[in-house]
Amino acid sequence: MRKELAHFPHILEMASSGRKLAGKVCIVTGATRGIGKGIALQLGEAGATVYITGRTLVAAKDSKVGGSLTDTAREIEERGGKCIPVQCDHTKDEEIQQLFDKVKREQEGQLDILVNNAFNAAKAIFDQMKVPFWEQPMDMWDTVNNVGLRNHYLCTVYAAKMMVPRNRGLIVTISSIGGLTYLMNVPCGVGKEACDRMVADCAIELKKHNIAMVSLWPGTVRTEQSSVILSQGGFDNMGDFDVKKMFVRVH
Repeated sequence: MRKELAHFPHILEMASSGRKLAGKVCIVTGATRGIGKGIALQLGEAGATVYITGRTLVAAKDSKVGGSLTDTAREIEERGGKCIPVQCDHTKDEEIQQLFDKVKREQEGQLDILVNNAFNAAKAIFDQMKVPFWEQPMDMWDTVNNVGLRNHYLCTVYAAKMMVPRNRGLIVTISSIGGLTYLMNVPCGVGKEACDRMVADCAIELKKHNIAMVSLWPGTVRTEQSSVILSQGGFDNMGDFDVKKMFVRVH
């Protein structure tokens, strides 16, 4: 990847600057917990101003999964970073637009990094594990791909509108190996492959404006949600391999 990013020296500068992201403005979607939270924490600790989004402003006391925008923002600030939590339902186009309008207004048009991470289908997917696609709910496609694909495109469009005039930026979309091989279910695999193709095609048009766009495959991560599923035996009897051994912890 470093070879590919050699065309974008400002990206390499950010990547090698340690805590020197002061003055940079970032958006991380879906940062109440899991991968999005982990990325937001690192960006904040490196000195960036981080806007985080999610639906949960304050976690319910009886929540098994936990996590909230308030919790993530507090942890970022404890690490010396600056965080602006924005409650946003990424199934609603108007709320997505309001998010970018807010950043544009407050940061005078500056946006350096967008991380497309929001995804709201984990529970729906795991509830239907090993169920063939023709027996799953008819809305499974929309459940998986409205936020996990369509929303990423909308966020990318709004980010590009801010980055192109400044002739710099980085857009990262969280994807997975599901874009190459069967994983979980049909809508999930198709959505991941579509994310990767979206990234590749957008990158071609953005390159002339000094903006890099990449897919990031984190692998199988032991997030708050997957930990709950593991504790409930949700990955038992998954075939010839032990799915539970695939998970790595987020530190």
